[in-house]
Amino acid sequence: MPKHARRRQPAVTPRTRRFGALLATFALVAAGATLIPAGATTTVGSTETGPHGPVIRNATATITVDNAALMYYRSGSVATVANLAYAPATLNTLKLLKFSSKVCAGDNPATGGKNNTPRTIVTVKDPSNNVVGTPAVSPVRDINPVGGTGGALSPQPLAPNDTNYRGDYAGTGTNHGYTVSVDLTGKPAGVYTVTTVNQNMTKSDSTGPGGVQGTCVIGVPNPATGNKTVIAGPVTTTTTFEYRPWHDTFKDVFGKGTVNANQNPAEFQFTVDTKSSPIYAGAANSMKFYSLPGASSFPLPGDPETCVADPSTCLPSGALQCDPSAGCTPRLMFVNRPLQNAQEPSLVGVFDLQTKAFIAHASNGGTVRTLMSLGTAQDALYKSTLDKLEAAAAAKGIDLASLLATRVGVTSNGQTLSLSLLDALQIDPTGKPGGIQLYTDTTVQAGIILNIYANLSSNTCVTKTASNAGYAAVPKTDRFTRSLPDGYTVTRSDLLPAVPATGPLGAIVGGPVYHILGKFASGATVNTTSSVLGLDSAADAPGGYPVWIEPFVASGHATVARSLDFMGTATWTASETSLGSLGCFSLNFMLGTGVALLNNPYPAYGLGTIFDPLAKPSPAGEKLTDAVNAAVGQAVGQATADPTVSALLAQLTALLPL
Repeated sequence: MPKHARRRQPAVTPRTRRFGALLATFALVAAGATLIPAGATTTVGSTETGPHGPVIRNATATITVDNAALMYYRSGSVATVANLAYAPATLNTLKLLKFSSKVCAGDNPATGGKNNTPRTIVTVKDPSNNVVGTPAVSPVRDINPVGGTGGALSPQPLAPNDTNYRGDYAGTGTNHGYTVSVDLTGKPAGVYTVTTVNQNMTKSDSTGPGGVQGTCVIGVPNPATGNKTVIAGPVTTTTTFEYRPWHDTFKDVFGKGTVNANQNPAEFQFTVDTKSSPIYAGAANSMKFYSLPGASSFPLPGDPETCVADPSTCLPSGALQCDPSAGCTPRLMFVNRPLQNAQEPSLVGVFDLQTKAFIAHASNGGTVRTLMSLGTAQDALYKSTLDKLEAAAAAKGIDLASLLATRVGVTSNGQTLSLSLLDALQIDPTGKPGGIQLYTDTTVQAGIILNIYANLSSNTCVTKTASNAGYAAVPKTDRFTRSLPDGYTVTRSDLLPAVPATGPLGAIVGGPVYHILGKFASGATVNTTSSVLGLDSAADAPGGYPVWIEPFVASGHATVARSLDFMGTATWTASETSLGSLGCFSLNFMLGTGVALLNNPYPAYGLGTIFDPLAKPSPAGEKLTDAVNAAVGQAVGQATADPTVSALLAQLTALLPL
C-alpha cells in the first residue's frame, strides 16, 4: 500500500499564535457589533440658521465631518458567510490589520491596487454650481501598530504613498472626523451646496457573497442581509448653507463701534466698543432706503434722530424712498431702533451707502456712543489728526463727536445752507477744491468763538503737533509756529494774567490768554469760524443768539476767512502732518472766549498791536480799535448770563487804547 505524503503543517510561532487569537477575537466580536453609520454627518458651523440651513456672515465657512469613511472587515476560513458579518474596524483592529497587511490602504493612484484607503471627500459649490476651492480629502491617520493614536498625522505626508490610511475607525475616541475651512472671500452671496462622498472600504478573507478573498471593495455592509453582503459604491450626502456676508460695513473713525447691514434682505447688526448686538431684521419701521437722483454728495445731519424721525429736515428735495428688493439701488440708509431702556441695544443713524460716511447714536449694555465716519477715503486721511483732536478736546471736557456735529449757517450765492463740521470734513482734500467758500469783508467777532481749519497742500513738511491741552505723546505747550504758508502761529500773551476757570464754561473761558494768528488758503478742506455765543459784525450775521446749552448745539454765523487774528483764552491744537507724496496736511482747532478779527484789511495792525499799551494808534489802528470795542461792548451785554465770559471780555476792552 503506497504511503501518502503527509501534509506539512505551517510552523506556529508565539507571534503568529497571538495574532491569530486577536483575529479570532475580532471575528467573534464582529458578529454582534453595532455598526457606525456608513454615511458621515456633515455640519456647517454657525450660530445663525436661515431657511436654507446655517447662515455664514464672515469669509470662512467651517465644515465638520463627524466620522470619516470606515474600513469594514471580516475574517474566516469557511466557504459560506452565513455565520459571519462585516464589522467596522476599531482603532486596535486597524493597527492589527495594518500589522498583518490586511487593511485597505494607500492613496497613490500611480500604483493602482495601492489606492484603496477609505476616504471622505467634501466638495463645496457656489450658487452657480462652481466648485469653491479644492475638494477636501480626509487626512492621513496615525494607525501605526505601536503608539498610533488614530488622529491625523502632523505634519501630513507630502506625497501619496502605498500605506497611507485616510479613513476613520469605530468606537469612542477624540480623534474622529475632520474639519475643513473654506475661504469665501470674493464669492457671491447665496445658497451653497456641500457634498460629502464617503468611500468606505470592505475586505474579506473568505470566498463568498460580498467579497473576494483579499480584495478591497468600495461599499458598506447590507443591513438587509445582516451585514453579511456588501452594497457596492460610495455613500453620498448633501447639505446646504447660506453665505450672506454683510454688504455694507460702517466703521467709527475713532474705533468705538461698527455697523453692518444688508439691503436685501434688510438687516443690521452693530457693536458699541466691543459688545455686539443681535442681528435685527429691517422691518419697514426700522430700516428705510433712499435714492438721490442726480445728487453726487450728501451732507450728513448733525442730529441723526431728528433726520430719521422727519426725513424732510435733512433729505434733498429730489430724494426718493427706495426698495432694494424691487431692484432699486439706494444711496442712503436710515436705521431707526430707538432706545427702549438702558440695557436694550439701540441704533439710530444715517448712512451714506456710497462713501460709507455715517453718523449714528448707538447704545448697548448701558454704553452710549455717537458713532461716525467721514467715509472710507476720508478716514484714511483724517484718522490720526482726529485722534489728536479728540484727546485734546477730552482733556478740556469737550466731546469731539458733539463738536463735529455742530451745525453752522452758511450763506453762498444768495442761498443759506445749514452744514455740520462733519459735513465739511467729508470734502475730499485730494481732489479739486470743493465745498462752500465765502468771501466777506473784515469781520470782528466777540464772545465764544470756534475755528477749525484743515488743508492738504502740495508743500512738504516735518510732522509736528502742539496743544495747550497736552495729551499722549504731545506735551502741553503755549506756542506753535507754522512752517507752512497757512495754518496757526500761537503765542501766549504777556499782556493779560491768566483768567480763573470758573462757571460752566470755565474749560474754555479760563486759563492763559493766547494770541492766535491764522493764515488760510482758498479752497481749504475745512475753514469755519463761528461766534457760538456773542456778536458777529458781518452784515449778514443773524441776531439773537441762542443760549449755549451744551457744547456746540447753538449755531452762530459761520465765515470762511482768509485770515484770523484772535486774542483770548482758548483750547487749541495745531499740527502739520506729512503725507508723503500727497503733501502736507495742516489741521488747526480753536475754541475760546475773546475777540477775533477776520480778514484784517490792515496787515500792519492787528490785535497784538492794538492791545499793546506801548503802541501808538494810527488812523487805521483807531478804526480797528473802534470795531473791536463796539463788538466787545455788545457781546458783554449778551453774555451777562455767564459772568466769567463777561469779565474776560471786559478785561480785553480795558486794554484797548481808547
